[in-house]
Amino acid sequence: MNTRSFLLSALIAGALLGTLANLPLLNLVNCILCLWVWLGGIFAVWLYRRYQPAQAVTPGQGAGLGAVAGVIGVLVGTVVFALTSAITMPMMDSLARTLQIEGYQSLGTGGLPAMLMTTGIFFCMNLILYPIFGAIGGLIASSIWKTAKTPVNL
Repeated sequence: MNTRSFLLSALIAGALLGTLANLPLLNLVNCILCLWVWLGGIFAVWLYRRYQPAQAVTPGQGAGLGAVAGVIGVLVGTVVFALTSAITMPMMDSLARTLQIEGYQSLGTGGLPAMLMTTGIFFCMNLILYPIFGAIGGLIASSIWKTAKTPVNL
Protein backbone atom coordinates (compact mmCIF):
# COMPACT_ATOMS: atom_id res chain seq x y z
CA MET A 1 0.00 0.00 0.00
CA ASN A 2 1.40 3.37 -1.00
CA THR A 3 1.83 5.46 2.17
CA ARG A 4 1.67 8.82 0.41
CA SER A 5 -1.60 7.97 -1.35
CA PHE A 6 -2.96 6.45 1.87
CA LEU A 7 -2.29 9.59 3.91
CA LEU A 8 -3.45 11.97 1.18
CA SER A 9 -6.72 10.05 0.73
CA ALA A 10 -7.33 9.93 4.48
CA LEU A 11 -6.50 13.63 4.87
CA ILE A 12 -8.84 14.79 2.11
CA ALA A 13 -11.70 12.50 3.15
CA GLY A 14 -11.21 13.31 6.85
CA ALA A 15 -11.22 17.05 6.25
CA LEU A 16 -14.37 16.75 4.16
CA LEU A 17 -16.22 14.54 6.62
CA GLY A 18 -15.13 16.63 9.61
CA THR A 19 -16.41 19.77 7.95
CA LEU A 20 -19.72 18.37 6.68
CA ALA A 21 -20.44 16.51 9.92
CA ASN A 22 -20.09 19.66 12.03
CA LEU A 23 -21.57 22.47 9.96
CA PRO A 24 -24.92 23.73 11.25
CA LEU A 25 -27.91 21.98 9.68
CA LEU A 26 -25.69 19.67 7.60
CA ASN A 27 -24.64 18.01 10.87
CA LEU A 28 -28.20 16.71 11.26
CA VAL A 29 -27.41 14.12 8.56
CA ASN A 30 -25.07 12.54 11.12
CA CYS A 31 -28.14 11.60 13.15
CA ILE A 32 -28.57 8.76 10.66
CA LEU A 33 -25.93 6.49 12.23
CA CYS A 34 -23.04 8.89 11.53
CA LEU A 35 -23.78 8.91 7.80
CA TRP A 36 -21.18 11.58 6.97
CA VAL A 37 -18.52 9.44 8.64
CA TRP A 38 -19.53 6.32 6.71
CA LEU A 39 -19.42 8.32 3.50
CA GLY A 40 -16.03 9.73 4.53
CA GLY A 41 -14.61 6.22 4.91
CA ILE A 42 -16.06 5.21 1.56
CA PHE A 43 -14.69 8.37 -0.05
CA ALA A 44 -11.21 7.71 1.40
CA VAL A 45 -11.09 4.27 -0.23
CA TRP A 46 -12.46 5.67 -3.48
CA LEU A 47 -9.76 8.37 -3.49
CA TYR A 48 -7.04 5.83 -2.76
CA ARG A 49 -8.28 3.73 -5.67
CA ARG A 50 -8.09 6.80 -7.90
CA TYR A 51 -4.47 7.43 -6.84
CA GLN A 52 -3.45 3.77 -7.07
CA PRO A 53 -5.69 2.11 -9.69
CA ALA A 54 -3.42 -0.91 -10.14
CA GLN A 55 -3.54 -1.85 -6.43
CA ALA A 56 -6.41 -3.69 -4.84
CA VAL A 57 -7.48 -2.54 -1.38
CA THR A 58 -8.01 -5.37 1.10
CA PRO A 59 -10.83 -5.08 3.65
CA GLY A 60 -8.27 -4.52 6.42
CA GLN A 61 -6.59 -1.72 4.48
CA GLY A 62 -9.99 -0.18 3.70
CA ALA A 63 -10.97 -0.28 7.37
CA GLY A 64 -7.63 1.29 8.33
CA LEU A 65 -8.05 3.99 5.72
CA GLY A 66 -11.56 4.77 6.95
CA ALA A 67 -10.42 4.83 10.59
CA VAL A 68 -7.58 7.25 9.85
CA ALA A 69 -9.99 9.45 7.90
CA GLY A 70 -12.27 9.31 10.95
CA VAL A 71 -9.49 10.49 13.28
CA ILE A 72 -8.64 13.36 10.93
CA GLY A 73 -12.36 14.12 10.76
CA VAL A 74 -12.44 14.41 14.57
CA LEU A 75 -9.62 16.96 14.56
CA VAL A 76 -11.10 19.04 11.74
CA GLY A 77 -14.62 18.64 13.08
CA THR A 78 -13.66 19.87 16.54
CA VAL A 79 -12.32 23.10 15.07
CA VAL A 80 -15.41 23.52 12.86
CA PHE A 81 -17.72 22.79 15.80
CA ALA A 82 -15.92 25.29 18.03
CA LEU A 83 -16.15 27.97 15.35
CA THR A 84 -19.83 27.37 14.61
CA SER A 85 -21.12 26.59 18.11
CA ALA A 86 -22.08 30.24 18.63
CA ILE A 87 -24.66 29.67 15.88
CA THR A 88 -25.54 26.05 16.63
CA MET A 89 -26.15 26.19 20.38
CA PRO A 90 -28.86 28.90 20.30
CA MET A 91 -30.56 27.03 17.43
CA MET A 92 -30.60 23.82 19.50
CA ASP A 93 -31.94 25.70 22.54
CA SER A 94 -34.72 27.18 20.44
CA LEU A 95 -35.54 23.78 18.94
CA ALA A 96 -35.67 22.19 22.41
CA ARG A 97 -38.03 24.91 23.66
CA THR A 98 -40.24 24.57 20.58
CA LEU A 99 -40.45 20.79 20.90
CA GLN A 100 -40.82 21.09 24.69
CA ILE A 101 -38.13 18.50 25.36
CA GLU A 102 -38.16 17.50 29.03
CA GLY A 103 -34.87 17.57 30.89
CA TYR A 104 -32.96 19.56 28.28
CA GLN A 105 -30.45 21.85 29.89
CA SER A 106 -29.39 24.85 27.87
CA LEU A 107 -25.65 25.34 27.46
CA GLY A 108 -26.03 28.22 25.02
CA THR A 109 -26.25 30.88 27.72
CA GLY A 110 -23.14 29.74 29.58
CA GLY A 111 -20.71 31.64 27.37
CA LEU A 112 -17.17 30.43 26.73
CA PRO A 113 -17.00 27.80 29.53
CA ALA A 114 -20.15 26.10 28.25
CA MET A 115 -18.86 26.20 24.67
CA LEU A 116 -15.53 24.66 25.72
CA MET A 117 -17.27 22.00 27.77
CA THR A 118 -19.60 21.12 24.90
CA THR A 119 -16.70 21.05 22.43
CA GLY A 120 -14.76 18.74 24.77
CA ILE A 121 -17.72 16.39 25.14
CA PHE A 122 -18.22 16.22 21.37
CA PHE A 123 -14.48 15.67 20.86
CA CYS A 124 -14.45 12.71 23.25
CA MET A 125 -17.58 11.15 21.73
CA ASN A 126 -16.35 11.66 18.18
CA LEU A 127 -12.91 10.27 19.00
CA ILE A 128 -14.64 6.97 19.67
CA LEU A 129 -17.40 7.03 17.04
CA TYR A 130 -15.71 8.51 13.97
CA PRO A 131 -12.91 5.92 13.63
CA ILE A 132 -15.39 3.08 14.17
CA PHE A 133 -17.91 4.27 11.58
CA GLY A 134 -15.13 5.41 9.22
CA ALA A 135 -13.63 1.91 9.41
CA ILE A 136 -17.03 0.40 8.62
CA GLY A 137 -17.36 2.70 5.60
CA GLY A 138 -13.85 1.81 4.43
CA LEU A 139 -14.59 -1.88 4.90
CA ILE A 140 -17.74 -1.61 2.82
CA ALA A 141 -15.97 0.32 0.06
CA SER A 142 -13.04 -2.09 -0.10
CA SER A 143 -15.47 -4.99 -0.38
CA ILE A 144 -17.29 -3.26 -3.24
CA TRP A 145 -14.13 -2.35 -5.15
CA LYS A 146 -12.01 -5.39 -4.31
CA THR A 147 -10.28 -5.95 -7.63
CA ALA A 148 -7.50 -3.80 -9.01
CA LYS A 149 -8.14 -1.88 -12.19
CA THR A 150 -6.02 -2.98 -15.10
CA PRO A 151 -4.56 -0.14 -17.14
CA VAL A 152 -5.98 0.05 -20.64
CA ASN A 153 -3.41 0.26 -23.41
CA LEU A 154 -4.69 2.05 -26.46
